Amino acid sequence: MRQVMLAGLVLLALMAPGAAWSGETVTGRAVILDGNTLNLRGKVIGLHGIAAPDPKQVCLDAAGQAYACGAIAARALAALIGDAIVACEPQQTDRDGRTTATCRSGNEDLGAWMAAQGYATAHRDVSGAYVADERLAWAKRRGLWSGAFDDPARRRRAPSPATNQIAAAEPVQRPHASATVASRKP
Repeated sequence: MRQVMLAGLVLLALMAPGAAWSGETVTGRAVILDGNTLNLRGKVIGLHGIAAPDPKQVCLDAAGQAYACGAIAARALAALIGDAIVACEPQQTDRDGRTTATCRSGNEDLGAWMAAQGYATAHRDVSGAYVADERLAWAKRRGLWSGAFDDPARRRRAPSPATNQIAAAEPVQRPHASATVASRKP
């Protein structure tokens, strides 16, 4: 009887990999996959409550010039974290099957920082936690809010394999914004 129960538990754990670490805080050095996805100890984790542009997404700056906003968002997250230890507390599984978590580097909430700097938007369909941070970025015309962009929360994500690494910790180069244009008000 014990073997049947054990086999059932193992099968359940294999069928629901996100549930296998649900509730456990995972810590370690992160590899950034994109502006709201990281690999932590072999687990692909999405930052809960935000949506960042896809790595190849292009946005417009205040002057109407195209720039690689997705790559810039990923580099900003990588530069923020550097080689610091990241701690992620799982929240849920998103529509793409990815585990999402609230992640911190020291005392810095990564999702709040990305939204407040304008590198990501609040994902209102998931959580209202970062709406105030997004509004701050909008009011100061930071990042995405200095120009026009497709809302990353409305775009379908491409799968993020655990082996992808598109950003290294390096200084963020953002376009100079002289005028203010926003594609939507938060």
